[in-house]
Amino acid sequence: MSERHCRFCDQQFLPSPFHPQQVVCFQPACQQQRRAASRRQKLLSDPEYRQVCRDSARKWRDQHSEYWRQYRATHPQSVERNRARQRQRDQRRRLLDLANNHLALDLTRQSRNQTGYRL
Repeated sequence: MSERHCRFCDQQFLPSPFHPQQVVCFQPACQQQRRAASRRQKLLSDPEYRQVCRDSARKWRDQHSEYWRQYRATHPQSVERNRARQRQRDQRRRLLDLANNHLALDLTRQSRNQTGYRL
């Protein structure tokens, strides 16, 4: 068998004789990326799998309803980081809304007098 380049780390490796189509090396980090990519693809392509995952997460949240409350109480630095990030997202959203506001364009038209010059 010929050596191949790993899709993730670009290192050369010999594929397994039991899996001749192997495109990812044996390193744990590369295997983890391979599994994550496979799961993402499965979530996108299989609606039944996506629903099962969603139901499983919902069931866990129902059974562990106090988890996030306890986590926030014991990890104040995470709470503050999340608040700061939320403020950034809110500000970005406000700026985008402002940029998409067509009333701002109308104000620039109204600021010109009848000769076409700005007042």
